[in-house]
Amino acid sequence: MRATSRFAAFGITFVLLCLPLHGTTCVAGKSFKVRQVCGTVTDKPGAAISDAKIELVPKGHPEGVQEIPSDQEGGFAFSNVPDGQYELRVKFRGFWDAWQPFVVNRSHEERKCSRPIRVVMVPAGACSYVKNAWKK
Repeated sequence: MRATSRFAAFGITFVLLCLPLHGTTCVAGKSFKVRQVCGTVTDKPGAAISDAKIELVPKGHPEGVQEIPSDQEGGFAFSNVPDGQYELRVKFRGFWDAWQPFVVNRSHEERKCSRPIRVVMVPAGACSYVKNAWKK
């Protein structure tokens, strides 16, 4: 019985010591509704991130992914997005990926992004996130 207890204690200690070596598990926020798929990508202090990889993935249809880079001001906009369920994925080297499920409902095209989706990128080791900043 003693050998089993020592083995168990060693196993628990080993697992606890290895935990910091593994990446943080990040969870997407609650899904929200939008009419336009547009917004900005910034770092946590608010500086624009240009050339971030923005992916729009239709739920259940990963082959239908659309990809665009963020512009010099961190902005992005997908046009002609039909109503449905999607996931927004944002990637940029040196930062933790951000992703967010959402629903496009009663989509329409406007010249200006009326309700931007705000993507906040955080350096690797912490979780990046997506905010629907218009919701109070």
